[in-house]
Amino acid sequence: MSEADKSVKQKNTPKKRKPRRRVRWWLLILPAVVVAAVIVALRIPKSLSDSKVRQLGYTQQEADAIRELGLTDLILENGYYSRHLADEILAGTVKRNYIPLYLATDPGTELTDSDFLLYSRLFDAGYEEDQLANLFSSLKFREIVPLLVLDYQWNEQIYIDDVIACRQDNAGGTFVLENSYHQFYKMKYAAENISDINVLVNKNYYLPGNYSPSDLTEVTTEYAVDGMRLRKEAANAALKMCREALDEGYAFFISGSYQDYVSIKKLYEYYLDNRGELFADLEVGKEGFSEFQTGLSASFAATYEKYEDFRETECYQWLSENAQRYGFIERYPEGMEDITLCAADPSYFRYVGKELAPKVKASSLTYDEYWCLLLKSWENESNKPADSMIENAEKEITE
Repeated sequence: MSEADKSVKQKNTPKKRKPRRRVRWWLLILPAVVVAAVIVALRIPKSLSDSKVRQLGYTQQEADAIRELGLTDLILENGYYSRHLADEILAGTVKRNYIPLYLATDPGTELTDSDFLLYSRLFDAGYEEDQLANLFSSLKFREIVPLLVLDYQWNEQIYIDDVIACRQDNAGGTFVLENSYHQFYKMKYAAENISDINVLVNKNYYLPGNYSPSDLTEVTTEYAVDGMRLRKEAANAALKMCREALDEGYAFFISGSYQDYVSIKKLYEYYLDNRGELFADLEVGKEGFSEFQTGLSASFAATYEKYEDFRETECYQWLSENAQRYGFIERYPEGMEDITLCAADPSYFRYVGKELAPKVKASSLTYDEYWCLLLKSWENESNKPADSMIENAEKEITE
């Protein structure tokens, strides 16, 4: 075929058309459908949960805040609602671990870090949330703290009723109850860190029979009865206190100090035979359970004053106002026997150190309470609040 014929044939042959592309409309709207479905899927649960939250009594604004704080499941699972809790949630100040406290207290109640710490301590001691709610809704901080020292109360309502009934009698700062909430030596624990200056020894915490401080020092008879011994740091502080008090016109001396385990045992048995068990427990305490074994405790007597009660002396007044500056605290103050579980003794002072003593004095707590609240180790470390909360609580209590 000639080139001319090929050219004619190509002109006469119709061109093939490309297949027409069909537009599938549903592909265009599919993304929009998916987005809408996702939005609906997200909004329906939110709407449902918000509805359930509002049914508990919260407003929509509070429901939004609950969701933002991640508290929706917790609140719905437990049916938590109170006006105080709602206010704290809306303000963004609610503390997740202490919701029962907000439920138990009235709107406007200012809960502090000391309240939260006390709550944690009692929870660590075995109290249930409903018990704690009952305690904090009925009593004040100062009225609840003793439970850290006393035996666990299965029926906390008995304790609550007793405290309320005795409020008028305790208006002056004492803490006396009608009933007893502690059985001596029932709960026995080895004293923690027995060589530390802040060691606690009482009717719950004991020292081993073979314990004797390695740094016992004889106290000069210039300011002590012959044979008085204290741990070196306590002895130096006591001598300085005696000297400086004398410079101000107040003369007193150390009349009681360290006793070993065996000596305490003999003294306890003597009083047990001659005065009975209760007297022996209150005045001396069983061997191992007496602070005299620590070498950190001293009894004082006025040099020139005549008296039947040391509390009536000018020396006692000076010690009461100044002893904390030298590291000493009045260990068994009058009106606190139901907490200290020892007879009041105005002549008996305990060395805890120059840093700690002013804090204990300022707190108006007994040393037993202060130690159990702020110094004691935790049964379960997971119950321990953040260190910052403990530090803030200490400041609230001591400043």
